Amino acid sequence: MAERHPNCVFCKIVAGEIPSTKVLEDDGVLAIKDIQPIAEGHIVVLSQNHYAEVGQMPAAERAQLFNTAIELGEEMIKKGEAEGYNVVLSSNEAAQSSVAHRPHLHVIPRKTGDDLRIDPRT
Repeated sequence: MAERHPNCVFCKIVAGEIPSTKVLEDDGVLAIKDIQPIAEGHIVVLSQNHYAEVGQMPAAERAQLFNTAIELGEEMIKKGEAEGYNVVLSSNEAAQSSVAHRPHLHVIPRKTGDDLRIDPRT
């Protein structure tokens, strides 16, 4: 059973209490469309379990989180939705992470000349 935190927005999304647009879901991770995308196709990948910090995650779960993000980015390229992608992790408030469910990754599709400045404030 996945660990949850009662006040965590992402835990509520994982539990289905808050609606989201799911891109991928399995036993360990959930990938959803970002509700405030900084680029078309911006995805958030999060653990099905609640952890306050990425360092608290078991290595296998952490690897699954990162592997999923990379696979989704590569899929964007294969589908012609992007020429490249950024995978962004913000750890702790000093790194502009304001969500209690901090181990989450942003997969941001990129195209040449998009002039996008990466600054996900979640």
